[in-house]
Amino acid sequence: MAYRWIYLLPILWIIGAVFLFLQSPNLDELVRERGQAGVPDGYPSQMADDLLAQNEGASGETVLAVYTSDAALTEAELADIESTLNQIPDEIGEYPVEEVVTPFDSDENRELLISDDETTALAFVQMDMLFSDTAAVRDDLNRTLAAESVSTLISGSSVIEDDVIISSEEGLATTEVITVIFVLIILFLVFRSLAAPLVPLVTVGASYVVSIGIVSYLVDYAGFPVSNFTQIFIVAVLFGIGTDYCILLLNRFKSELLEAEDRVEAMRRTFKAVGPTVFSSALTGFIGFFAIGFAQFDLYRSAMGVSVGIVVLVAAIWVWVPVAMILLGEKLYWPSRSGLQVKPSRTWGALGRFSLYKPGWTMLILAAVFVPAVLTYNNATSFNSLDEIGDEFESVQAFHVITDKFGDGEMFPATVVIEHDERWDSQEWLPYIELVTYELEKIDGVQEVRSATRPEGSRVEEFTVPYLAGELADGTEEIRDGLEELSEGLAELADELRDEEQSVDGEDGSEALSEGAEELADGAQEIEAGLAQTGSGTGEAADSTAQLEQRLSVLNEQLASLAQQLPPGSGIDELQGGFAEVQGGLAELTAGLEELAVAQSELEDGAGELAGGAEELAEGQEELTAALNDIETAFSEVADGLDEAVEGLEELEEGLEEVEDLLTELAGQSQHPLQGFFVPAEAFEEGDLDGIWDAYTTPNRLVTTIDVIFAINPYSNEAMDTARLIEERALLALRGTPLEDAPVAVGGLSSVNLDLQTISNDDFLRTALIMLAGIFIVLVVLLKSLIMPLYILVSLVLTYIVSISFTEFVFVTLLGYPGVTWAVPFFGFIMLMALGVDYSIFLMTRFAEDVQTNEDIREAALYAMKQIGTVVLSAAVILAGTFGAMMPSGVLSLMQIGTLVLTGLLLYAVIMLPLFIPVMIGLFGERNWWPFRRPS
Repeated sequence: MAYRWIYLLPILWIIGAVFLFLQSPNLDELVRERGQAGVPDGYPSQMADDLLAQNEGASGETVLAVYTSDAALTEAELADIESTLNQIPDEIGEYPVEEVVTPFDSDENRELLISDDETTALAFVQMDMLFSDTAAVRDDLNRTLAAESVSTLISGSSVIEDDVIISSEEGLATTEVITVIFVLIILFLVFRSLAAPLVPLVTVGASYVVSIGIVSYLVDYAGFPVSNFTQIFIVAVLFGIGTDYCILLLNRFKSELLEAEDRVEAMRRTFKAVGPTVFSSALTGFIGFFAIGFAQFDLYRSAMGVSVGIVVLVAAIWVWVPVAMILLGEKLYWPSRSGLQVKPSRTWGALGRFSLYKPGWTMLILAAVFVPAVLTYNNATSFNSLDEIGDEFESVQAFHVITDKFGDGEMFPATVVIEHDERWDSQEWLPYIELVTYELEKIDGVQEVRSATRPEGSRVEEFTVPYLAGELADGTEEIRDGLEELSEGLAELADELRDEEQSVDGEDGSEALSEGAEELADGAQEIEAGLAQTGSGTGEAADSTAQLEQRLSVLNEQLASLAQQLPPGSGIDELQGGFAEVQGGLAELTAGLEELAVAQSELEDGAGELAGGAEELAEGQEELTAALNDIETAFSEVADGLDEAVEGLEELEEGLEEVEDLLTELAGQSQHPLQGFFVPAEAFEEGDLDGIWDAYTTPNRLVTTIDVIFAINPYSNEAMDTARLIEERALLALRGTPLEDAPVAVGGLSSVNLDLQTISNDDFLRTALIMLAGIFIVLVVLLKSLIMPLYILVSLVLTYIVSISFTEFVFVTLLGYPGVTWAVPFFGFIMLMALGVDYSIFLMTRFAEDVQTNEDIREAALYAMKQIGTVVLSAAVILAGTFGAMMPSGVLSLMQIGTLVLTGLLLYAVIMLPLFIPVMIGLFGERNWWPFRRPS
């Protein structure tokens, strides 16, 4: 017994499986911690997060708390909500709370965050945590944010994705049970035996336990990508292809038992005959899933775990199947009545004969299948995570409440992030924020835009040029009215001055004063001469004195009359002073005449003083005459100047009237597309904008944010197109401005989905090319041909097109979904390529074996089809069934992947392999092996 050592292998396998089962990390927990789909660096949504994080802005994940009631929230309930939100600690579940936005922060927030019917209130909690941390903090969030008196729902993009994972875990358990039951039933039907079905189940089960343990270690310690698809795909693929390989081996072992000397020899011959086929099939599957590693997106790369499972499966087949064959031999097929007889496939035989000998009709049938599928396929994809799970999850319920109470786009707005090397909180840069805001508001699908210039979503009229122009127009009108009144007043004053000039005419009085002054001087000289000639006598002196007093009295009256007409300071004071001295001299003279005898000397002195006073009187009279002339000239000049001022005021009034008309016209253009924006410096100085800067800029004020509220579902494809347009319009608005080169990025759910779409398309093309190239190389080496690998790949691609078209028809046309879930085309293609090629290998390797003993290529192909048809059909049904087991999972993407793969595998097994491949074999004939030789 040269193969006794083979019995030790299952024992060693069991020991290793038990160790891995007990010691390996929990894959479900790893999926919840690391399994969410994240956008790689360099894409707009990730750039937006990076700009905020680099500038001290709030980053991480936003959790929404929804407080709702059937009736309007009472004051007590609102107080309870406010108290709950005010008591939020600095950390929740060891993750820092960066910001809490509530309806109670301001009147503006109350208007935005409490529904119009007052039945629902929202609060936003910004937490410094990763997308994958949501699972760990979920329970703490529920406890912290729950209000006692009001129903509380927790939601947010990360919370919804966490619910998707929870739903997938529940679906996985259902899928596993259904898969095992389905495989058992099919195997019993195929082998009609009790023992044979257990061999694939034990083999696949052993490989599954070890595969999950190894993948868990790779995820935990080697950073291996993981997602909620990883474990489900491992289950489906291992149970599918593992059962297929076992069926191929057991079916061949049945025939080898008839010819071999013993069961050991039959086992050896079986593995020698179809072992390379199994290995080649597994290799193509391994290449297919390993090629996913070249994808950029971790969600796609998470399917690489299947490649690990395939390697383990091949090892398990070589460990468990030989032992079962040697131990049981013919008993594997008990109690089947057919014994060890291998029955040819009637179905494939009929289809093969038709396609080989009637290629024209076959091509028409194939065209009738493929042409409508190609023409009706619209490539409609959906990024709506809400469709993935049911309404029983609170996160979905919260979304529907917000949509109903606040509008479609309130929950997940798009956020435009603009970085600048200068602070945004300045008068210079604020208009550029308004410029971008204004451009974004005009986009179809946008409900409103909130920014530093529009914190409540509507334009601040006080900061627009039309409004300010209106204010200036009103002020200008008041100034014009004041100038008009001033002009009238100045004109009246000019008229009064001219009247005053006419009334103040001192020419006659000045002449009289001049004559009086001359006479006074003559009299003084005579007195002085008389005194000098003391011999003239006292009588003559007395007469002269009397005459002088009479003249002086007349002159004094004239001077008093003139003094009343002239203003103070005109020189009349000096003249009056001279008169006073003259009067004093006359008095002294009179006294001297009376006392001539006693005071002759005093009389002479008085005469001298009289002469001096006469001289001063003459000088004053000259000054008075000059002053009167100056006053007359001044009155005229002032009146002329006032006339000129009136004319200037009239011109200024006309100019202000034109300015007022222009400002009034500008103020009336409030809806003009070229309207301006201006914030007075006073608003900055008084701190009126501090709250706005806190809400719409980072703490260092170098990054500003603009929130764009959608008027459509943010999960919709229309919202993704709008997100793309938002980025384009923001860049276009800044073109030609000093901010033209400023970094601009768009974040938010719709932007993330847009990036996922870009990543998905790029990864699909890259991975598909790598995978097809790898499979092509394996087929070339295996089949020794360049022709056969080409039409095998064509058959697989055509099968995928029909399958994805049918899936789209079922879920979009019939069930009304907006599209096939975005990850389905990628995973569906990978699955069909990696698994469908196995059946081609089964057929073509048997064909290569039979063509060596049959000269007629068509007959050799027909014989191969009959021999392998039952195996392929059984394997296809089992593999399709394992993917069909995803249908009851309740996860939409899994249901769609299951539909696509199930349809594709059945289509490939029933139409492509028995119709298309034989047609190609017949058409190429001996050239099937070009540029190599036909096997001999």
